[in-house]
Amino acid sequence: MAFAEAESRLVNNILVPALDKIIKNSSWRKNSKLAQESKSVLEHITSAEKPHRPSHTSEASQSGVDPSSQSSVPGVLQDSGTNELTLAESVFILSPIINACASGNVKIAEPALDCIQKLIAHGYLRGEADPTGGPDGQLLAKLIESVCKCQDFWEDGVELLVLKTILSAVTSVSLRIHGDSLLQIVRTSYNIYLASKSMVNQTTAKASLVQMLVIVFRRMEADSSSVPVQPIVVAELMEPMEMGGDGDGTMTVFVQGFISKVIHGMDGVLNPGTPVGPNAGGGVHDGAFETRTSTVESTNPADLLDSTDKDMLDAKYWEISMYKTALEGRNRELADGEVERDDDTEAQIGNKLRRDAFLVFRALCKLSMKTPPKDALADPQLMRGKIIALELLKILLENAGTVFRTSERFLGAIKQYLCLSLLKNSASTLVIVFQLSCSIFISLLSRFRAGLKAEIGVFFPMIVLRVLENVSQPNFQQKTIVLRFLERLCVVDSQILVDIFVNYDSDVNSSNIFERMVNGLLKTAQGVPPGVTTTLLPPQDATMKLEAMKCLVAVLKSMGNWMNKQLRIESVENNSENLNPQMENGISNEHETVETSDTHSETSSEVSDASTIEQRRAYKLELQEGISLFNRKPNKGIEFLINANKVGNSPEEIAEFLKNTSGLNKTSIGDYLGEREALSLKVMHAYVDSFDFHDMEFDEAIRVFLRGFRLPYEAQKIDRIMEKFAQRYCKCNPKAFISADTAYVLAYSVITLNTDAHNATVKNKMSADDFIRNNRGIDNGKDLPEEYLRSLFERISRNEIKMKEDDFALQQSQSVNSNMILGLDSVLNIVVRKNLEENQTSDDLMRHMQEQFKEKARTSESVYYAATDVFILSFMIEVCWAPMLAAFSVPLDQSENEIIISQCLEGFRYAIRVTAAMSMKTHRDAFLTSLVKFTSLHSPADIKQKNIEAIKAIVKIADEDGNHLQDAWEQILTCVSRFEHLHLLGNGAPPDATFFSSNYIESEKSKQTKSNILPVLKKRGAGRIQQASTATRRGSYDGISGSNLVAKLKMLEQVGDLNIIFTRSQKLNSEAIVDFVKALCKVSMEEIRLISDPRVFGLTKIVEVAHYNMDRIRLTWTSIWNVLSDFFVTIGCSENLSVAIFAMDSLRQLSMKFLEREELANYNFQNEFMKPFVIVMRKSGAVEIRELIIRCVSQMILSRVNNIKSGWKSMFMVFTTAAYDDHKNIVHLAFEMIEKIVRDYFPYITGTETTTFTDCVNCLIAFTTSRFDKDMSLNAIGFLRLCAEKLAKGDIGSSLKNKEKQSISPQRKDTKYGNGDLGDKDDRLYFWFPLLTGLSELSFDQRPEIRKTALEALFNTLRNHGHHFSLPLWERVFDSVLFPIFDYVRHAIDPSNNTPSEQGIDGYPDDLDQDTWLYETCTLALQLIVDLFVNFYHTVNPLLNKVLKLLVSFIKRPHQSLAGIGIAAFVRLMSNSGELFDDDKWVQVVSALKEAAVLTLPDFSFLVNGNGSVLNNEAVSEMRDEDLEKQRRDRLYNAISDVKCRAAVQLLLIQAIIEIYNMYRPQLSTNNTLVLYEAVHKVANHAHNINIDTTLRSKLQDLASITQMQDPPLLRLEIESYQTSLTFLQNLAIDQPPFYHESKAESLLISLCQEVLKFYIEIARLTESTATRPNRANWLIPLGSGKKRELAVRAPLIVTTLQGICSLGDLSFEKNLCLFFPLISSLISCEHGSSEVQLALSEMLRSSVGPVLLRLC
Repeated sequence: MAFAEAESRLVNNILVPALDKIIKNSSWRKNSKLAQESKSVLEHITSAEKPHRPSHTSEASQSGVDPSSQSSVPGVLQDSGTNELTLAESVFILSPIINACASGNVKIAEPALDCIQKLIAHGYLRGEADPTGGPDGQLLAKLIESVCKCQDFWEDGVELLVLKTILSAVTSVSLRIHGDSLLQIVRTSYNIYLASKSMVNQTTAKASLVQMLVIVFRRMEADSSSVPVQPIVVAELMEPMEMGGDGDGTMTVFVQGFISKVIHGMDGVLNPGTPVGPNAGGGVHDGAFETRTSTVESTNPADLLDSTDKDMLDAKYWEISMYKTALEGRNRELADGEVERDDDTEAQIGNKLRRDAFLVFRALCKLSMKTPPKDALADPQLMRGKIIALELLKILLENAGTVFRTSERFLGAIKQYLCLSLLKNSASTLVIVFQLSCSIFISLLSRFRAGLKAEIGVFFPMIVLRVLENVSQPNFQQKTIVLRFLERLCVVDSQILVDIFVNYDSDVNSSNIFERMVNGLLKTAQGVPPGVTTTLLPPQDATMKLEAMKCLVAVLKSMGNWMNKQLRIESVENNSENLNPQMENGISNEHETVETSDTHSETSSEVSDASTIEQRRAYKLELQEGISLFNRKPNKGIEFLINANKVGNSPEEIAEFLKNTSGLNKTSIGDYLGEREALSLKVMHAYVDSFDFHDMEFDEAIRVFLRGFRLPYEAQKIDRIMEKFAQRYCKCNPKAFISADTAYVLAYSVITLNTDAHNATVKNKMSADDFIRNNRGIDNGKDLPEEYLRSLFERISRNEIKMKEDDFALQQSQSVNSNMILGLDSVLNIVVRKNLEENQTSDDLMRHMQEQFKEKARTSESVYYAATDVFILSFMIEVCWAPMLAAFSVPLDQSENEIIISQCLEGFRYAIRVTAAMSMKTHRDAFLTSLVKFTSLHSPADIKQKNIEAIKAIVKIADEDGNHLQDAWEQILTCVSRFEHLHLLGNGAPPDATFFSSNYIESEKSKQTKSNILPVLKKRGAGRIQQASTATRRGSYDGISGSNLVAKLKMLEQVGDLNIIFTRSQKLNSEAIVDFVKALCKVSMEEIRLISDPRVFGLTKIVEVAHYNMDRIRLTWTSIWNVLSDFFVTIGCSENLSVAIFAMDSLRQLSMKFLEREELANYNFQNEFMKPFVIVMRKSGAVEIRELIIRCVSQMILSRVNNIKSGWKSMFMVFTTAAYDDHKNIVHLAFEMIEKIVRDYFPYITGTETTTFTDCVNCLIAFTTSRFDKDMSLNAIGFLRLCAEKLAKGDIGSSLKNKEKQSISPQRKDTKYGNGDLGDKDDRLYFWFPLLTGLSELSFDQRPEIRKTALEALFNTLRNHGHHFSLPLWERVFDSVLFPIFDYVRHAIDPSNNTPSEQGIDGYPDDLDQDTWLYETCTLALQLIVDLFVNFYHTVNPLLNKVLKLLVSFIKRPHQSLAGIGIAAFVRLMSNSGELFDDDKWVQVVSALKEAAVLTLPDFSFLVNGNGSVLNNEAVSEMRDEDLEKQRRDRLYNAISDVKCRAAVQLLLIQAIIEIYNMYRPQLSTNNTLVLYEAVHKVANHAHNINIDTTLRSKLQDLASITQMQDPPLLRLEIESYQTSLTFLQNLAIDQPPFYHESKAESLLISLCQEVLKFYIEIARLTESTATRPNRANWLIPLGSGKKRELAVRAPLIVTTLQGICSLGDLSFEKNLCLFFPLISSLISCEHGSSEVQLALSEMLRSSVGPVLLRLC
């Protein structure tokens, strides 16, 4: 060995001083060899030459290192990185140091320890210390072992030095400790903690252990040995015992410095100077480190019982960058290599860091399971080893990293070792052990639950529910720990409780953990039932109740926190996390990634939604219902389960259900299997056949068979069951017995033996000989082998045959013995039944417990569900709401304790919060109703301090949870209303009834002078209130004297100002504020409905709330106002006038405030806001209210006219309603405001909305109909004229021209009148419509002045401004304005008496003076329409057809005056505009005339059909003769009047046609003239047919006194019609207009002439008759005078006809002479009434016929 420098630090600073001390302190006798060896090394390291190899090969051999090949192998000792020593050189140098540690001399070992520590701290020792490794590893392992052995000195200084050395070794980066060496270091620290007599050393050892755990597991998580490590915080590890011994904190400072210096590599450690003293004891390990065990030496710590619920080792020291850097940049996770071979063999894991962590964890678990001596169970001093192990496990689990939580290897270790440790320690009577077990379990539950679903399902009932459900005789300390554990469980993570419910309460094969927990807490909170013996003292019982109450509150709070978290996730992240949540054993960690290569299968959790949970929960509840029914009535239970599809209906399926389903009562199973019914018998056979008894001993088969049920007590049932068992056993084991009878009898004998041997009531036990004797000859007459029977007897006597008990049976049979409850037996009895008399070992019980774990894992669903759907809470609430309501209500009602009351109220708050947010109305109302009852506001005499606190709780609920209360606001606001009422009474203020009672109103009215201001509108000042408060006091309230009540009500001042509820309403969301307003309206309505004591508190608050929330978005405000609007309408129509006035004034205030806001165009919010005024104005029967509304609206207009937009509509509707009011003053008041609006504010009307002008016009029109003042109506018409002038000038709509340009243009094509949105877009002519329509409707006013003025205004307006109108507008004017004027007369005039035939036509007056209207208004209006059409013909000419239809409708009416008016108007129209018509227009004219002619033909059918009888036989039979006759006369008279009217009309029409024809003969085309001819000819033909009807004429003669018609009746009409027809055709022949020759005019003329002549001849000969007497000649009878007169009248027509024939052209005349000649001959032979015919005939023969005859001859 050669050292380059003599001053090497390794040599000079470390090795030389240590070797010098070793040599100096070595005894020449005992340590001579060590001294010599040290000197040799010292000489060699200080010499400048390299020593000879043989000089230290022997030392290498002695050190256990193979000397071969050491010269080339690098050593473990290196100097500053420049001088590398070989392995042989390292062995040579370290050998004396190792031997010094093992010398047994403190003075020699101490410098050696110090040297080793410095070598490690300065990095001179490098490599891996592993006894199973290479030579270097073995050398380092031996070095570490020598250090650990120095603990045997039990000297304080040496102990500290050992701790320092081994902690440095674990901390070192260059020296890596693995495997057994690491375990040995942990064991050494553990032993020092247990055995040291120095409190400083104990604390240092404990801190060192924790620091080592930090290092080992942090390196494992980071997968690196060089990860930086921070020192722990020692003060947080100090136990109360340790803190008590460190009054000035010196020890804490020392230990902290010790740990920090080692971690940071500092040299030198302070020595506290504690006394040195050996300790004979050693640590107890129970094989945890695979070394020999030793006993625990007792020390003197303080009693650990005082450390209950310290939350044990708060793990803040792990929060100092524990895993922050460990996972940075880590992209993978190393998988475990191999599996563990056996519990007692070394775990073989590929990754050494994980292997180290696994070994340490397993060692701690085994240390925590060590079995101390029996006398140490109650001695915490002797339990310190177990306690420290549990503490370390707790720290480890609370701060476990990702790898530890997800690795399959570590999860397996938890199941295999830690669960067993929990099983043993959870039943400990030592409080600290039980507490640590609970802490460990809460860590498992909070961080490992996804991978330990089955284990948690067993441990939770065992650790928590076992203690919780024991109410009467619990262990006070244990139950306190459990209650605080549950409280902490709720605080640690709100996800835990929800996951428990989802994975256990909703799992068919799991216990209802959450439900049982809540019910257990309820029972604890309620305390020990009366009459039940308890071990608790009254203070303890009170403490238990309070802690249980806190737990229930914590449960609700946890549910609320989880709900808030889920709702926030859903709203912010759009449910993304619900689809694929990052679940890490129930804890979401966004900074850690979980690799799947080393993940346990159960950790693949699934997301559960509410629908799935609901299905699973419903299935479980129904199954449990069936099981419960089965346990009471097996047959009905099976029937229920089959019907519910929970069990198949086959015997095999039922048998499988009975065999494998937990919760079934074993006795009920036995009873069902023993039944003789067919199904039960088949099920029993299937049940027995499901067992496989192959190669089983007979007693073992019976054990297996009877494990699942209890044999029934009835012998016949047992017989059937055992008979089938014997048959099955013999079938599985054919060679066991000769026949099944043998097995049957032996089975009975075995059961009898089992009862005899294990029943304590049997005194004389059966012996083996007795058993053998009882079974003689049962094998088909032979005996079974004696050895067989004796062996069977011994096995039965030693091991009882018992059934496998389940949770249900155990819960039914739980003992109240506290010793049993506190022992391990009672814990195991949760799953495996065990009698106290059994001598079964603890290891056997542990084995059974592990089997139960496996059974639970098999039957339970392996998938762990991570709850994410917030609606899962609704199912949890369904389970827990009733217990919690009881738990909070009863103490709150009975207790006066402030803490209990506070907890109860907090529970109510959280319960209401969760139920309200989940929209569980019934449950929410249950809690809220109870809380409201506890306010005692309904009974103020009983108010106490707790009632005040309840009021505060309600206020807090309203403030914090208002967004979810929905309709529950009503109860809260009712409380607020009652509170304010009582508060006012307490302050001596007068109630509202003082000012709102009817007596008060009447008295105020009597004091009023003649003022326009209503008395109730005067505001009450402070002086009035003060005066009322002193003058008026409430004498009593609910029967309580006033003084006592006031004293009670003074307590209400503690609550403070409740206005915060209303002021903060603006913070409610858009849905909640609507619910709030609805509830407030309901409360206010209830206040006002109190007739004797009305209140307006709610009404005033409504105004405030509306004011606070007026700035909300429009949609929300609209929803709010929809509610408030209905409310104000209802209150405004209230019977209590004062309240109604107050409401309207409140609405006015709100409206004034609302109108301060600017409204954009085309919005309707102001209109909606003002609607209550309109509705109340229409509905209210109180004059004062209506007058108030007028004044309120007027005030709004005067003060807010600049901001009014859509509000004008409602305002005009108010004034319109007022115009129809029955009270004159209201009408005048409204009109005054309208007058001011039109005069002063007209630009605001036309400059806002397009419909505002329409509303204004409608309002003015309403005032024109006022019956109170004619001048007002005339003024209103004048304002309408003013509106028309402004329209003409363009003052209206100018401000809207730009902003409404786009909105109007799409409506131009709309041809229907609606709301004024019509007309020309540019000129805004659609404004004309409401005005014109209104004026037209005034034409039916009863007052002539109004009618005349309105018509003048209407037509003057149209005449003066019609040039602005386009054709579409004119079309609408005619259709919607002008034509409707005549609808009344066109449809309602009866010709018989010139009165309306139907009274009360809609829209028209009944008492209108019809004659005046007809001859004045109607005639004038029709003339004006015609003139208007003529004036604007060039624009409105397309409307000619409509005008003609109007005129025709007049003409066709059976009223001579109307027809005459129509005909006159027709002629007027044609005379003024005929020259403007083109041919198409003339077609329309002549068609209209033809239609009029046809429609006015007289109808004489009433005479032809029987004198007008139109009644049926039934009607006739029911009427009296005189009535019937009167009816006939009336109808006959009406019919005759109609005929005469029509005849007169047709004469007028013929005359009008002739007049029109004569005026425009040149313009009429051939076709148009022919149309006129056809019309007139049809009239003539119809009249002729009437005139020649002899029967008709005879009847008319009979009725001549009535008809007063000439005979023939229509002679004049016939003649004039034929004359006109001839004129048309003759003129055509003369004029020969275009297309004349193409037409048939000439042929029509010839036919007409023939027709006239024939008719004349027939009439002339009508009376001629020949005598038909035989043998006598025929005589002609001369014409009578009547006939002669008729012929004389017809003579001009014949003359004209003959002249017409002569006017034919020569060719035509000659051609048609053959047709006329017979007629001419007949005329010659006829008798005529006038010589004119003969003269005309002579002239025709002379001038026309003669020449033709001569020419032909």
